[in-house]
Amino acid sequence: MKKTKVVIASLLKPIDDTRMLDKFGLSIAETNTYDVNIIGFDSKNIRAVDNITFHPLGSFSRLSISRLFKPIKVFNIYIKVKPKVIIANTHELLLVTLLYKILFGATFIYDVRENYAKNIRNTNVFPFLLKPFIAAWVRLKEWVTKPFVNHYILAERVYANQLPFLSKHTTVIENKYMPLARIDEKHTRNNSDNTTLVFTGTIADSNGIFEALSVTKSLYELDDSIELKIVGYCALKSDLMRLKEEIKDLDYVSLNGGDHLVPHSEIVEAIQNADYGFVFKKGNNGMNDEKLLTRLFEYTANKLPILLIDNPHWIDFCETFNAAITMSPHSFVADDVIQQMKSSEFYTKGDTSDSLWHTEAPKLLSLISKQNP
Repeated sequence: MKKTKVVIASLLKPIDDTRMLDKFGLSIAETNTYDVNIIGFDSKNIRAVDNITFHPLGSFSRLSISRLFKPIKVFNIYIKVKPKVIIANTHELLLVTLLYKILFGATFIYDVRENYAKNIRNTNVFPFLLKPFIAAWVRLKEWVTKPFVNHYILAERVYANQLPFLSKHTTVIENKYMPLARIDEKHTRNNSDNTTLVFTGTIADSNGIFEALSVTKSLYELDDSIELKIVGYCALKSDLMRLKEEIKDLDYVSLNGGDHLVPHSEIVEAIQNADYGFVFKKGNNGMNDEKLLTRLFEYTANKLPILLIDNPHWIDFCETFNAAITMSPHSFVADDVIQQMKSSEFYTKGDTSDSLWHTEAPKLLSLISKQNP
């Protein structure tokens, strides 16, 4: 039987991005019904996977002219592959996906991973004077393409209330944890004498890296067994330069990544070998308050105790499992935190399998199977 060709495409994610490959790509490919093609920027960590073909894009910076022309390259890949289903992972591919749908016919699915317009207005990625214009352009594309989008996938439940352009054909598929191997319930955490804290994922001021570093310093002053491992990629050079400057004389802080992408397997290994993980993402005018971060799913699925910023929505989530020590990074008593770390028992209730991807995969497969381009 001839397999249906599916494209999963992004500009700002690597072709081995965990949502595109490990979650969407593998789940679809394992049905042996689809020929999956993944488009993203190149990665050195690609592994061969049955029924999945990779189409790497050349590298580019976030504020480069070449970025403006990358959608054209993606369109050319569309023409070469001739997909029947396209899952666009970013607003930058909306117009070329629309064009392909009009010219050649295809099911058009928009996987909304961020509230892009709101992010642009509230972060420091783009120059201040350009923010409102770029945000307006992004939202205009989302409105213009609405009549042609067959289905919307939302990575966060809260987007259903935030995004005005959505249609009734919308499904929430959260970014839950996809284990690289079976989770071992008897897994032993860090076996060393040190108490290892981790900060994983995107390294940025907005994600609370400097607050995590400050807390670590305070805890280390009381307990020199404390160490911090930072594992992830930092997109903003100013944040990376500041971080390297702040940790250069701290032998109890290590950095894996920073100026390069870290394989997801190394992030998972760091989580599984740590004693506590930081979740200190800043609210940013309420933009992040109700989002269930991928990091929360990763940590709870691996039963990693969490040092958690005092966000009520995340506190409620973690209380389901008794997973966290809640604190304000700017007003906490280090001695109290140390005592809680030594005396608390975690994951004494709830079912952490709710944080695993297998709860979301059936929704994705059902959606794909119902599409009739």
